Amino acid sequence: MLRRRIVYALALVLAFLGQILDVGYIFHFIFFAVLALPLLGLAVSLPAMLGCRAELGVSVPRICRGEDASWSLRLTNRFRLPVARASCRLCLTNRLTGQVHRVKVVLRGAAAEEERRWTMETDHCGMMDFQTESLWVCDCLGLFALPVRLPGPATLAVAPLPEHPGPIELPDGVGAPVPQPKGKAVFGETYELRPYREGDSLRMIHWKMTAKRDELVTREPPEDTRPLPVLTFNHFGLLAEVDRTLDRLEGTSMALLEQDRPHEVRWLHPETGALRVFRIGGERDWTACLSAILSDPAPMRGRSILEQALTREGGGAVYQMHITGKEVPHGEA
Repeated sequence: MLRRRIVYALALVLAFLGQILDVGYIFHFIFFAVLALPLLGLAVSLPAMLGCRAELGVSVPRICRGEDASWSLRLTNRFRLPVARASCRLCLTNRLTGQVHRVKVVLRGAAAEEERRWTMETDHCGMMDFQTESLWVCDCLGLFALPVRLPGPATLAVAPLPEHPGPIELPDGVGAPVPQPKGKAVFGETYELRPYREGDSLRMIHWKMTAKRDELVTREPPEDTRPLPVLTFNHFGLLAEVDRTLDRLEGTSMALLEQDRPHEVRWLHPETGALRVFRIGGERDWTACLSAILSDPAPMRGRSILEQALTREGGGAVYQMHITGKEVPHGEA
């Protein structure tokens, strides 16, 4: 834009000098034409400048580490009038690794729609955030610029490559599947009452209490006191080591789910030391857990989960399986 303004200023000076040195009407016409040209260009381009909209996007919302992915900036102009160019500054951040990459982008000749795509590196796991820090559009002459409303951020999850450990041998009773009750006596005489929640089985409804309270009441089974498998890991270290840890963590969690064994995943926030606990009973639970893992930072050093004694909420024993990228996962009673 600066270069265009310099060129226009020189043209205006030359037209002014021509008007002074020559008394003919032609130089008067040229001078006033050059003087009015920026306003004419702005008037022609202003609807398009005000009608520009930007959108950030990613090729897929989730990929595995090492797969191809791209992100894009799309600029649309609903009025289809000329706009010289759009310039913006984009920021790409990996929440897990802390890596930040900024790039300046110039889109030229955005008459109706313009899109630019970039490939991205996916060598390490992490939650990738794409956001626009600034966005300006210029008129057809490139002399005036107006800010454009920034688009919403785009997010891409770079997931680990699951390293399946094979069949997992656990001591008897550890994380065994809960038997499904049959018949009318669902829980025998031992149960608690609570309001109905979506997804509860009709067999769990206490019909007598439902009739009395005029609302659905569900019988809650007694708390399971069998040892619960707990997968733990440290959320810090070399990036390659963190990647291997997450590979083995996902593989172990998937193997337990294949055996119908509910479990927990725990780690400490490496900076604050806050305990992260996720109960895993299916793939949806694991997806939520993985999103939290990829969003926490992974510095070189942090708080180790091994320094904290594991206890089960509501009482009961746990069976700890500590996952590390240095060696094969092992179990600890």
